Amino acid sequence: MFRFKNQLSIKKKLILINIIVAIVPVIAFAVLLTDVYDDSVNKRTEKSVEDSSKIIASRITRVLRDAENCSNYLTVNINKAFEEQLSQMSQQNVLNYQKAISNELYVSKIIFDEIDSVAFYSVDGNFYVSDYSMLKNIERFRDSPILRKLEATTGKSIWFPYEKREYMVRDADRPVLTLGKKVIRINSGEPLGYLIINVSIGSIERNLENQLISYFLLDDNNRVISYGICSETLNERDALDLIDKSARNVIQRHKGRKYFISRYRIEDYQWTLIAITDLDKFNVDAKRIFYLVIVVATVATLLEIALSGYLTSRITEPLMKLKKGAEEIAKGNMKIRFNFKTGDEIGQLGKSFNYMTEKVEELLKKVDYEARKKREYELSLLHQQVKPHFLYNTLDIIIKLIEMNKNGEARRATSKLADYYRNSLSDRKEIITVGQEIRIVEDYLELQKIRYGDLFTYEIDVDAEIENMLIPKLTLQPLVENAIYHGIKYLDRTGNITITGRMEEDYVILSVEDNGVGMKKETLESILLNNVEGHFGVYSVNHRIKLMFGDKYGISVNSTEGLGTKVDIRLPKEQEGVLKQGNDEDNDCG
Repeated sequence: MFRFKNQLSIKKKLILINIIVAIVPVIAFAVLLTDVYDDSVNKRTEKSVEDSSKIIASRITRVLRDAENCSNYLTVNINKAFEEQLSQMSQQNVLNYQKAISNELYVSKIIFDEIDSVAFYSVDGNFYVSDYSMLKNIERFRDSPILRKLEATTGKSIWFPYEKREYMVRDADRPVLTLGKKVIRINSGEPLGYLIINVSIGSIERNLENQLISYFLLDDNNRVISYGICSETLNERDALDLIDKSARNVIQRHKGRKYFISRYRIEDYQWTLIAITDLDKFNVDAKRIFYLVIVVATVATLLEIALSGYLTSRITEPLMKLKKGAEEIAKGNMKIRFNFKTGDEIGQLGKSFNYMTEKVEELLKKVDYEARKKREYELSLLHQQVKPHFLYNTLDIIIKLIEMNKNGEARRATSKLADYYRNSLSDRKEIITVGQEIRIVEDYLELQKIRYGDLFTYEIDVDAEIENMLIPKLTLQPLVENAIYHGIKYLDRTGNITITGRMEEDYVILSVEDNGVGMKKETLESILLNNVEGHFGVYSVNHRIKLMFGDKYGISVNSTEGLGTKVDIRLPKEQEGVLKQGNDEDNDCG
């Protein structure tokens, strides 16, 4: 060993001494600091878990309040519909009332996105549901303990236990958390019916997911509603054992490991949120960071000896500017730009940062624009689906046919009307197949022929190979409606509407052509660019297609005054992934 030391150069000896002098104190300090550090970590863990529990409890409370807000919203609107429609009894008012209730249930699921399903049982024995799947076994509700309990209330909301049920649910195999409420008529105090609001337990479970903390949610009877276990060494039974033995905030050992158990009371609902933190796992990660910091500090110390303060300041100064600029950008200030005069990596990073900020600003504007437009088109689609004036007119025709003893025609019209609304309202998918779209428009045309008689004829010639291609729902119907009301209706001869569909290279082409009065050149140029009065359907269809498929798709219109109009719809041939994209958002509402 002595000969080895003597053979080392002075440079190497100094390097060796410097390494020993630099590292040994750091290691000794780390060993001495471990106990103090562990205690500090435990305190920080307790504070972190408590803060996290408060946040999660707040989110869970928001989910539950969402259901209560939904019940209050529906109570007000059911009262409003009752006063508006049933203050003067008539068959039409009853139908309007029933339709208003169904619409309110549907709209409530859109407004309150945490709601899984909604049902209303009126005092006259009628059921109204937000999803057709809830109709299964629904008669069992009449004799259920839920109804008996609600009948005994004065209108106060009641939470029922988290359980599986075979009635008033979308899926009998999935447990639900249910809020019930008796709807009281505001003017007289008499009951109008009973609301059942099912909360998606998935909304609560997502709030309980955590990489380091296992959470359990208990109701006021200490029954487990939901939980999320993150530890590989802790199963559900072990966790429940710890919960039974623990006080509010304690550290317990279980099977050789330390756990911190925290209880947080959700006062508004008398529920309890329990957090179980594996301190051994938590501290292992913390110690790794702790030792990494020491190593980095040691290396930084050695480098600091070797490097000059000048170089350090030259390197760190622009980095600090980048950091502060990034913090400003994180706060939403997209006007920050960097103007480094150097051509080194930091200068290039500044340029890249500027480019990235500009692109993010552009994307934010684009996302905001597309979100607003998508909402407008969703409302437009909803209006096209319901079309109250079309429904009223068709019902008037059916009544007149019955009065004229044309019962066969009345049955046919009723069947076509049912088919039309079944196909356009049966589900909330925004994208359907071309074949389904053709069936919707064919039902619409048949109903219009019943109404207008020999005003027009129609032909449909769509190639079988495109019937399974995808198209936004109610694309053809607004165009056919325009053809009837703005083209054919003003003819002094029988009109004709032709609908064709074919494949052309990389596109699916659908056409709606009429021999009506046509349009002026000025109107033709503006209907695709603006919401021209009477032609909003064309504008809406065009922009919905572009929003879903891209700017190179959409519709084009050719028209000649006195000869007619032809509308061509261009859709993509390759549509992989479009169905998922078009329908995922609808499923969010249950």
